[in-house]
Amino acid sequence: MLGLLALIYIIGSVDRAVPSIIVEPLKAEFGLTDGQLGFLTGFAYSIPYALAVLPAGWLIDRADRRVLLSVAAAVWSLLTMAGAAAQSFGVLVAARMGVGAAEAPASPGSLSIIGDAFPKERRASAISFYYAGTATGQVVTFLIGGYLLMHFDWRSLFLIAGIPGMILAALLYFTCKEPLRGQFDEEAAETAMPVDYKTAIRTVLKSKSLSHAITANMLSTGVNYAILVWTVSFLVRIHGLSVEKAAMSVGLTIGLMMMIGSFVAGYITDKFAKGDAGRTALVPAVGTAAAAAIGLVMVLVPNQMVMFGLLALFGFFMGINVGPGYATLVTMTSSSMRGAILSIAKLASILIGNGGLAYLTGALSDWIGGPESIRWALFFTILGLFWASFHFYIAARSAEGVVTETSAHHR
Repeated sequence: MLGLLALIYIIGSVDRAVPSIIVEPLKAEFGLTDGQLGFLTGFAYSIPYALAVLPAGWLIDRADRRVLLSVAAAVWSLLTMAGAAAQSFGVLVAARMGVGAAEAPASPGSLSIIGDAFPKERRASAISFYYAGTATGQVVTFLIGGYLLMHFDWRSLFLIAGIPGMILAALLYFTCKEPLRGQFDEEAAETAMPVDYKTAIRTVLKSKSLSHAITANMLSTGVNYAILVWTVSFLVRIHGLSVEKAAMSVGLTIGLMMMIGSFVAGYITDKFAKGDAGRTALVPAVGTAAAAAIGLVMVLVPNQMVMFGLLALFGFFMGINVGPGYATLVTMTSSSMRGAILSIAKLASILIGNGGLAYLTGALSDWIGGPESIRWALFFTILGLFWASFHFYIAARSAEGVVTETSAHHR
């Protein structure tokens, strides 16, 4: 089941990231500004996701998650393929909006399943393995996507990207079973019934560690996404690469190193934290600060070889941060409200983080203007990782007793 969930997440990452490869071809074909491209890759996906994720979280805590994820994967795969038929910017935006809404149950639902399938001391490894799907998706998207652009037009990428999701949706539905909710959580007996969003939101607001962890995840995943959206354009405009070579370079640096970082993060976190939420949060606290320092130098350095080395190192720390960041949230929440709270966290990450920062990076580039505008837009975006590190640190310092307090609230 973990393998299938990871594969579905890989394909979801591919479907979500396809426009990032073809930013420059789309700009040429439809005559778009960087702000419009930022909207396409950001808000066009994130706003429908945000509208759908809270209802999805309600279903995750009550329905068969296996069925829900299977249907969602099939729908977003079909809508990804529909992007190939777009004859205008508006139609392409509509297709991306559909993908965003359909992907809403994917990550919260999968994390809810993983939380019920693995004990606390193994969750960081399992969640990091799952989130390695993001990195693997970037390798597939940028490396294979860049190669395909050498032989096909941008429309073909949408068609090719949508096919695997249909197959994986069927495999998940016909080969997996729903795990028992709360089987590895001490509070399972007292909190067996799912809670409403009012209770979940009240829990987040009362828990200093949980609110800071959600904020930290929002900032770190948002910056990561903005970097992935705009790095191809950065390589084309600042370092003179072709779109195809830039896309393949991103796959071999950020994508590959993110995948390695994700696997390393899970092992390190489980050994270091042993299921403790506070110690788990310390890993991304250090990782985001390191990624910020490396990223700032990366966008400024003129030497191309040095830049690629730093880009690979930046990708490694991006991978280090994601799995432990979400493992922190899973460990801090009880099984009865895991779907609701993870959906709230994804709402913040997708709408404010991914959508907002991807759009603001593009809009900032337009505002700065000039041939190096994207360099400085990325520079200011990367500063957000220091902010994320601060919130992870506060979450770590205040994490003791979070689950107990949550359970006591329900009792």
